[in-house]
Amino acid sequence: RYFPMDFARVQLLALPLFYPVRRLTQEGKKYRNKIKGGALVAANHYGFSDPLVLFITFWYRRVFFLAANVVMRPPIRRALLKGIGAIEINREIADMQAIRTTVDKLKQGHLVGVFPQGRLTKTSEVTAIKSGVVLMALQADVPIYPMHIYPAGKWYQGRTVVIGEPVYPSRLCQKKFPSTADIQKISA
Repeated sequence: RYFPMDFARVQLLALPLFYPVRRLTQEGKKYRNKIKGGALVAANHYGFSDPLVLFITFWYRRVFFLAANVVMRPPIRRALLKGIGAIEINREIADMQAIRTTVDKLKQGHLVGVFPQGRLTKTSEVTAIKSGVVLMALQADVPIYPMHIYPAGKWYQGRTVVIGEPVYPSRLCQKKFPSTADIQKISA
């Protein structure tokens, strides 16, 4: 079932030798924790290599990630992205099918990477994030790990990522059916 994804992960094992990713905590120390169980990783989206950075950062896990339907339009790219764990989402609407698929993956104990700004940004500053991230975490009862990916000077240079402390939306909102205002408050 996960053969294409695992095959791609094996192919990428040597990549950190040529494209290193420094994992840091918010205090600037080396990040040594391994994320276990279902979790969302919410990262800024600076460039097209960001999903690759997620794969290298969490090399010890299968990483699924949300990808916009416009990115997956060409059939060959669609097949490749689906094979390595992309979950297609239409970012123009509230794509309930993508949300259900993501929540199912989280409940199965998988790691899902999301870019909650919804598109590429050319600044390292984090702008407003979409509230769907919080909704998915609440539905699956999993933590959100904030992650900041710093841009590289050149495409071949390594990257630095800062992984923050987990945020538990279910602890911030005790309601069984949170309102839109509750979700937006947690998103902020």
